[in-house]
Amino acid sequence: MSKLAVDLMYQPVGGALAQIKEVIKSVEAYSFNQVVFYLTKENRYLFDGCESKKVVLKFVPFSNTSIVFRTLWVQLLMPFLLIITRVDVLFCPGNISPIFSFVKKTQWIGTVGPFEPNFISSFGLKQKIVLFISKYLIILSSKTSDLVIFESNYTRNLFVEKYGQSKDKAAVLYIGNDEYFHPVTPAESNIFANYNRRDFLLTVSHLYPYKNIELLIESFKQMSLKKRGLYLLIAGSIIDEPYYERLKGLLESYGISDYVVFLGRLERSELKELYSQCKAFVFTSPFENFAYTLVEAMSCGAPIIATNTTAMPETCGEAALYFSPNKEEELSSCISRFLDDEKLRVLYKEKALIRVKKFDVYSVVNQKTNKLLEGLVDKS
Repeated sequence: MSKLAVDLMYQPVGGALAQIKEVIKSVEAYSFNQVVFYLTKENRYLFDGCESKKVVLKFVPFSNTSIVFRTLWVQLLMPFLLIITRVDVLFCPGNISPIFSFVKKTQWIGTVGPFEPNFISSFGLKQKIVLFISKYLIILSSKTSDLVIFESNYTRNLFVEKYGQSKDKAAVLYIGNDEYFHPVTPAESNIFANYNRRDFLLTVSHLYPYKNIELLIESFKQMSLKKRGLYLLIAGSIIDEPYYERLKGLLESYGISDYVVFLGRLERSELKELYSQCKAFVFTSPFENFAYTLVEAMSCGAPIIATNTTAMPETCGEAALYFSPNKEEELSSCISRFLDDEKLRVLYKEKALIRVKKFDVYSVVNQKTNKLLEGLVDKS
């Protein structure tokens, strides 16, 4: 009987959260006879509605937010448990895996933050230490993995060229497109009943300093002088409260507080409507391993403006206008082009819907994941 173990001793967010939910939902189609998930009680909600008899949940009495406990679990305790439970393949979708393992292991690297100096510099000393430790755990464990899955060619090439990752053990697997997201017409939308604003720019992002929201606010200040009645909607959880207060102070100093709305975390149904009806979707983060929100926005036919760095051009191709992440005038120019030219907006909406077909739906991604994991069993 073949057995797969999955390490869920971490907190998946964003595209990674959506992806792991789909993995769980599709586990019945996996060729393994049994799939053992190691997790904390905080992640129990991920299995709501899961009825597969293949699934075995093993709860671990550790915090999934502490780097100390996570390191202890991954590097010492989990390898010992894998021997006892006679697992064939270990799947670690949370960036790190055991450096020493007695079973075949696959590591999914879904972050680029610890490898970007500008990302690290945006945090305090404690978080910088955590990122430093994470960086070298990722590097060391990837070198002993039988297979490493990356979410973009950008990240794969970074590891191969700079950190000595073997090309033969490196695979690229884009996060799948969620079929839930598709264009919504104004007649089908309820969002205007809530906001009553027909002209708005949209960004969807957790509020972290490195997300570069200040640049968008600077640009919006210029746009609001030229186009009255234009609004900026910012959707996403407030992760960093001091940063949120700093942004609000910036809005007040510019006198544009009434035209910028922090929506907080939204339901997918609301996001779908906003993506579909925005004048432009603006993505200001200067570094991402893979920007899943761009895939969501393209699925809804949003005209996209994105930074020209890391994995963003790989994601959007010709379906976006690009700007340098530190050039407010370039961003303002991109926004003006969409606001002033309806034909250009329509063209890029069409380009987005074509481009998003490049990204397989979740079900296909899981088929590919299963084949990769199966391949490790065949080699053992």
